[in-house]
Amino acid sequence: MALTAPHAHAHSAMLDWMVRWTDLETQLAALLSAPRRFTDFLPRLEQLRADVEILLATDEDAALYWLFQLAASTSIGYSTSHAMACWAMCRLLGAAVGVSAQDAAALERAALTMNIGMTRLQDALAAQPHPPTKEQRALIDTHAARGAQCLRECGVRDARWLDIVEQHHDEDSRDLAVRLLQRIDRYSALVSPRETRPGRNPTDSARTLLAQSSAQPDAIGRALLQTLGICPPGTFVRLVDGQVAVVLRRSGRPGEPWVCAVLDAAGHPVPEPALIDTGKETTAIEAALQTTTVRVRLNHPRLLQLSRRALQR
Repeated sequence: MALTAPHAHAHSAMLDWMVRWTDLETQLAALLSAPRRFTDFLPRLEQLRADVEILLATDEDAALYWLFQLAASTSIGYSTSHAMACWAMCRLLGAAVGVSAQDAAALERAALTMNIGMTRLQDALAAQPHPPTKEQRALIDTHAARGAQCLRECGVRDARWLDIVEQHHDEDSRDLAVRLLQRIDRYSALVSPRETRPGRNPTDSARTLLAQSSAQPDAIGRALLQTLGICPPGTFVRLVDGQVAVVLRRSGRPGEPWVCAVLDAAGHPVPEPALIDTGKETTAIEAALQTTTVRVRLNHPRLLQLSRRALQR
């Protein structure tokens, strides 16, 4: 069906938005893969961070949709998509858990660069069909310290940024910024697939992290669920009527986001997407799904355009 002029313009705008995200991801991949090759590494990273902040601020839900789709649907380019997802979540959750404005700036930079000491290895690990070798494990165990040193060599002088990178696998840390990054790092990693395992659905990922911390959600766990929702934008769910839907936008109610059905109860693609309010009994969410189990091609610009309509509801 042909799009009307207003819809065509909106579709084009969302397509352009996706292209801008992809361009920034490509730039970040180059910086993280070979940081010492750039004599202007720090200015490039700061400009990239400023640009991605604008995109996130333009539409947080669209950004989460795009980042979770990337993180949960493919292991290709894992290190960069993981860094972007962790950065966005740190930015959205920092204030909610009490991270100071000064620490938040360092935390966000650390989220983008925490794995700079093993970027290429991280991509290789996501794609290889076997667990890490002994040599790879040694590199994994030292990547935090090596990453901090790499950042120093690239001109970073912010002590907090370097500390967070160096401590981001320190399980005994009492540093709030470090603990937030650790939790988000693990959450994003659990959702993402590997050749050795599929990614978990977001509900199981959140439950795993909460169980690791305590029987009851702590401040970070509560903030994660309240801010992202039980099923964040970009993840898949099954509704009580049997339809499979993709989450488009948070509603302010953690378990009742706006979604769009993509497969009917018989497993056939839904030809005409429409917004669904899962706060209604007849269209409630029955279960979260692993992204890799849903066999459907999504028209991302069309869905993102539809997501914007939920803002008018």
